[in-house]
Amino acid sequence: MSRSREGSNPATAAQPSSSRRSGLEGVLRGNRDAAVPPTQQDELLNVYDAAGEVVGARPRAEAKRSGLAVGAVNALVRDGAGRVLLQKRPPDKENGGRWDKSVGGHVAAGEDFDVTAVREAGEELFDDGKAARIVLARSRQHFDHLVAAADLTASVVLHRIGLQLNLRDVRLAPGGGVRNVLYHVAIYEGRTAVPMDAFRRQAAEIDALAYFSPAEVDQMLLGGALAPNMAFLWLAYGHRLLAG
Repeated sequence: MSRSREGSNPATAAQPSSSRRSGLEGVLRGNRDAAVPPTQQDELLNVYDAAGEVVGARPRAEAKRSGLAVGAVNALVRDGAGRVLLQKRPPDKENGGRWDKSVGGHVAAGEDFDVTAVREAGEELFDDGKAARIVLARSRQHFDHLVAAADLTASVVLHRIGLQLNLRDVRLAPGGGVRNVLYHVAIYEGRTAVPMDAFRRQAAEIDALAYFSPAEVDQMLLGGALAPNMAFLWLAYGHRLLAG
């Protein structure tokens, strides 16, 4: 049964215990020493126990099949008019052809959720994992301050609003079929005023970016145009996003 944690501390929720850290570092060291650069499927991901503690690292495909929870980040970003930024998945990816959250990605081995959120937002929205345009707020108060003070036409401000443990995700596999993956998902709200032509989407992961009104997202959900995970986010966190 899944549990949701609002405002959990990422420093405690995503870090391995000292007894397990040495084993994780050994796996990471072996991966860095490999002669052949890893593919996406070889990328090491954190795996977690049911309580949210890191228990090791495994290659992406193995981690998602392991039955252990895999870490992920999901962000819903809106503009000043209340429109929600969504990405359309390429046909050769999971949930291909469906509209999905603004930003999403897996927690790499050795990362915590917040580090992953900033990296993935940079990669997916500006094709740069180190993009200075992504700003992570430390608290709700800090988020409100940044939204008021920052140049939102050139930046995306994120704030973590929840941690959903043990989410059994349902995914459409490329070419048909269904995949189930167990996730611990950190959820973020975001604010921006970046014009559409200023985004530099990550073409390998995103077919299109577009802003939609809440009413349009509602209709997309009812019509089956949303990825299953995006439907969950919209039902569980849409009210929080729109009230901010």
